[in-house]
Amino acid sequence: GLLKDPGSDAWVEVLNSLDCKCSFEPQAIPCSITWRRNMPSPLSTQDAPTVKTEEEKEVLVLVEPEDLLKRLFSLSQVIQMSGPDPHQVLCSRAALLGEGLEGSSTKSYSLAVVGLDAYRRADTSPTDQGSRRCCERLWLSWLTLVVLQLWGNIQVLFLDTWQEFGQHVSALTKAIAKRPYRQQMELQELPFCAAGAWASGVRVEKDGRGLWEVWKRQIQQFNRVSPATAEAIAKAYPSPALLVKAYQECSTEDEKRLLLSDIRVRSETGGPDRRVGPDLSRRIHLFMVSTDPDLVLDLS
Repeated sequence: GLLKDPGSDAWVEVLNSLDCKCSFEPQAIPCSITWRRNMPSPLSTQDAPTVKTEEEKEVLVLVEPEDLLKRLFSLSQVIQMSGPDPHQVLCSRAALLGEGLEGSSTKSYSLAVVGLDAYRRADTSPTDQGSRRCCERLWLSWLTLVVLQLWGNIQVLFLDTWQEFGQHVSALTKAIAKRPYRQQMELQELPFCAAGAWASGVRVEKDGRGLWEVWKRQIQQFNRVSPATAEAIAKAYPSPALLVKAYQECSTEDEKRLLLSDIRVRSETGGPDRRVGPDLSRRIHLFMVSTDPDLVLDLS
């Protein structure tokens, strides 16, 4: 069970370190972990707030290595006879999880197995015949496990220690706790926008002040372009129109592509200055003159 093994104290310590409440209660599926969230009740008021508790869809079931292999081998016999049809797989999933599989359509089940490799090493038969029979059983068990994962939507996690089990429970708990925040972020109009100074944009006055900063940030949006590089290019050509005019004055395509390559960029760490380089010069040239909307600058 969850607390029977002497090493289970390790995962309980990890659980106690989380900023959440935990309790050990009888579950519909033995040795399983479920999560509940306290949420404001629709009937609550500002003067009398009430809280309702809702159970999350995730269910993590701890399975003993010996029990897992026995169940998988038994299910493999059934699947071999009837084939992996959806109804049979659902029945197999119920058999694998044990009793108490209610409301399975709304639950997301995953299995955790601690110490399977150690169990297999300790259970290896010394005879060739026994070893061959053990390998056959394992092969059938893994085949059944793949079918259940693909058709039954059951995730299986194999862990070596209870410490790893505790870390998995901790990560899963944090992910479940952050789910409402992530869902709220996805509902925003532009969830991909960066926070901070970039999100606020640049104020442009009626007299044109601020346009240079906009142009510099436009250059900085190119891949692998530092603020110092963008500033150096913007100082050399303070507007897109001036850069386009400079391209028009070039006599050859090579001259256009290399127009920006020799611009000096001051080091941000106090080291020697460097150049913009031909690669970025070529990408900016393509960006300014290309009429292909599907052009990928980094691959062209």
